[in-house]
Amino acid sequence: MTPKPRPGTQLIAPERDELYAGLRVHSAIGEGAMGRAYLVAHPILRAPSVLKIFKQRDHTDVFSEAHLAARVRSPHVVDVLDAGHDRHGQPFLVVQYVDGIDLEELRTTLLRCGLRLPYAQVARMLAQAARGLHAIHQAGILHRDIKPANLFLAGDGTVQVGDLGVAVESLRARSGSRLTGTPLYMAPELWNEDQERASDRRADLYSLGATGHALATGSSPFDGPSILEIARAHLEQEYAPEPVNDPVGAYLFAVLKTTLEKHIEHRPHTAEHVARALERVAEPCPRFTVDGPRRARFGALTVQLVEGDITAQECDVIVSAANVDLHMKEGVAAQLARVGGRAIEAEATSLAPARMGDVVWTGPGRLRCKWVAHAVSALGGAVCLQRATLRTLLGAEERAARSVVFPALGTGVAQVPIELAAHLILQAMTTFAAFQPTHVRELRVVLYGRDHFLRWSNILSAACGEEKPSGRFTGALGSREQGGVGSDETL
Repeated sequence: MTPKPRPGTQLIAPERDELYAGLRVHSAIGEGAMGRAYLVAHPILRAPSVLKIFKQRDHTDVFSEAHLAARVRSPHVVDVLDAGHDRHGQPFLVVQYVDGIDLEELRTTLLRCGLRLPYAQVARMLAQAARGLHAIHQAGILHRDIKPANLFLAGDGTVQVGDLGVAVESLRARSGSRLTGTPLYMAPELWNEDQERASDRRADLYSLGATGHALATGSSPFDGPSILEIARAHLEQEYAPEPVNDPVGAYLFAVLKTTLEKHIEHRPHTAEHVARALERVAEPCPRFTVDGPRRARFGALTVQLVEGDITAQECDVIVSAANVDLHMKEGVAAQLARVGGRAIEAEATSLAPARMGDVVWTGPGRLRCKWVAHAVSALGGAVCLQRATLRTLLGAEERAARSVVFPALGTGVAQVPIELAAHLILQAMTTFAAFQPTHVRELRVVLYGRDHFLRWSNILSAACGEEKPSGRFTGALGSREQGGVGSDETL
């Protein structure tokens, strides 16, 4: 029997490790005006997902996102998995977990790094988002809040449209006059409260175009010091594409201009048209190629497998396998604290608790590096390897680091299979390489024991297109470092 919802806005939060709706709660991963999101995992299937708990227990439309998203089937739209009320009467929603970061986090991080996304990568990401948006429109739904924060980049480079919290059926959009959306990305007809045009899916295309401009340049195409000034810019200011000499960039901005027309009739008719136009200049993430003994190249970066002791590595960044409390008592973390000194742990725990997928940065103590990146990457079936890897590499780029050393994250207590962990981490590395970083160049994965080394070698060989591992990856060439640990015994 479903508990009767009680009025109120105070959220009753689940405890860590609590079973909630049959799912194990690991950590909070975000909070907004409507509620809080948690990373959870099925206790038997050990598959991660995201749990959203809402504060508005008396709101009849609180399940609108679930009702609408359940209609959509697309690899470029975040799936809804479950919905209901908990024992306190609080409504909840369970959605697919995307192991990566949203495009707003990517945009702001690249800005801090002094980087811009390559135009061909913007085209690729935007084309995939357009395909997801087309699937949403084909289901009779208007998203109404397309923006970088609602587009999710998985570690394998795939982009998915998420957060249908203010979405509405196309027909229902014509009733009522509530202004909905994020001001920087809202179409002119929404500001005019033109109900006929506001219910047209091309309002979403305008938001997609504004999002594309923000990703390509780092800033929104229409801005101002106040909501009123932002509205005036959307209504009156013609879109001015950034002047570029690059032909791919010029083409990209020409496509964006068609989506940002003030008059809805002048925009493309469907998101499918936008996707097809962008795919002409989109480029995939770089592929691995053999680059010497136990080493592969992808873009301007290299990754090398090392059998030996991670504490003996000399580099800019050493990655530690962390838990949410940031204690360094087991596995790789314990070895790093033993060699580098307990000051590393003291600094890390002062920043606790961390959330799953977080990366916490500390000094190196006595280790032969400049920073230690404490990556909370996996726990009890909740695998955040790609989110943690992307954040580690972006954080290294922000710190102008050249070399980053990883252990075999996730393969200890969390029991992520070595092959799966290797596959996910290598995918995230290629996605990072597509951003064309200017500082990070050398990645190493330090593995403890011949078995781990050979199994990682198999995955890297496959990524390079080899049918079976050659001596170049199995360690037949070159010397090995002995002793210590490189596998993740904690997470």
